[in-house]
Amino acid sequence: MGTSGKILIRAAAESNVGNARGNNEDNVYFNGDYITPRTIGRPFAIKTGEYTDVNVFAVFDGMGRNNTGSFASLVAATKLDAVTDRIAFDTDVTPDDAVLAYMQETNELIRDQRRETGGVRTASTMALLIIEHGNVHVYNVGDSRVYLYRDKQLIKLTRDHVAVEGQKSVALTEDGVRHGRITKFLGMNSREGKMEPFRAKPFKVKKGDKFLVCSDGLTDQLDEDEITVCLAKRKDPFGHTNELMALAMSDDSDDNVSAIVAEAVEPGFHITQNMIFVAVGCLIMAIGVLIGFVFGWLIGSTQSSYEGLDDYSEIEMDQTIVQGVSGSDLTTETTTAASVSSVIPTTVPNSNTSSEEVAYTVYGLTLRQNNDITLQRGRSTTLSVEINPDNVPQSYVKWSSDNEKVATVDANGKVKALKAGQATITATAGNATVTCLVRVK
Repeated sequence: MGTSGKILIRAAAESNVGNARGNNEDNVYFNGDYITPRTIGRPFAIKTGEYTDVNVFAVFDGMGRNNTGSFASLVAATKLDAVTDRIAFDTDVTPDDAVLAYMQETNELIRDQRRETGGVRTASTMALLIIEHGNVHVYNVGDSRVYLYRDKQLIKLTRDHVAVEGQKSVALTEDGVRHGRITKFLGMNSREGKMEPFRAKPFKVKKGDKFLVCSDGLTDQLDEDEITVCLAKRKDPFGHTNELMALAMSDDSDDNVSAIVAEAVEPGFHITQNMIFVAVGCLIMAIGVLIGFVFGWLIGSTQSSYEGLDDYSEIEMDQTIVQGVSGSDLTTETTTAASVSSVIPTTVPNSNTSSEEVAYTVYGLTLRQNNDITLQRGRSTTLSVEINPDNVPQSYVKWSSDNEKVATVDANGKVKALKAGQATITATAGNATVTCLVRVK
């Protein structure tokens, strides 16, 4: 069911090294895109796009000592292009035929690539989702998974290949624990058994279906109830992957994390929760700019009436003239004049130096970054704000941290993460403030 069936597939993918490792042994396949050796150490994300007819999404979790699992997952991802092409252009080939041929070839390539890894054996799990002309096909080996969210229920479409009592398993990782339970994987030899995937029964996609393809870096940290709560929200696929990744990495996960979310929708414009948040934010900003313009115009009009005066010692206010009086001599008749000078940006003498400081009137601050960020210990980032009105210099902003044992901030907004925990960073200018929650892992 492609365009003619009035169903589109929107999808997004993310993969992250995680909190402890220096290398990403996961890989993802997203309709022809995947993690390359050049980008293997950086977070990977493909934002929401719309696709029709043939869609192929997969997650691979590489296994091997000394971070060599990335070789296996990369080989598995690069070879999936052939599956996409055969399903799209060869009418005599079924998805099952294409996938089984791909897996046999990829299994041999991974098994024989020891020369690329310095003699270290590698392997990879696989979770594969194919949506072709409205038909859904799911395959997996290992413990990477595919879920379907339909009618407010989360359905696991894959089967974990893990050891039970009496079964053999493989231990290819350094710790030999997490992936030591896996019984089927890409890179198996004949002594370890027959390499064949689990195949879910094909079914027709329905409008509103959401699919999650993920590595165990996500499912080890989040249970199915947490995943259900996330997918139940009215977000676009990138909103879902962003939230799932943040939740998985907020619990001190030491594994790589990868997730793909695909959603079946009707063609046309779709309002999502993300779009609502952006619209509300833009509306608030527009109102703030309008209020700032009105106040600026009023203040400008007031200032223009005082042009040519050297000071405020002679101001006609309500037909009362105040001439050369000190503060102790002011009566209630001068109160109005005093209140005017308090709202006009004025030059205030600095008692410590001969220079002058300018006192600005600030109507609002807006943080340019997210107001909830996560940093690893020892890392730093610089926060910045937009000031209303925009003629106020950034140096007028004062930065502070409520927990300097966790994170500090300097006068320029540079935040440094010191130890695990949380700290609230506050930016202040006049009476306006804005805060950012910093989580240190």
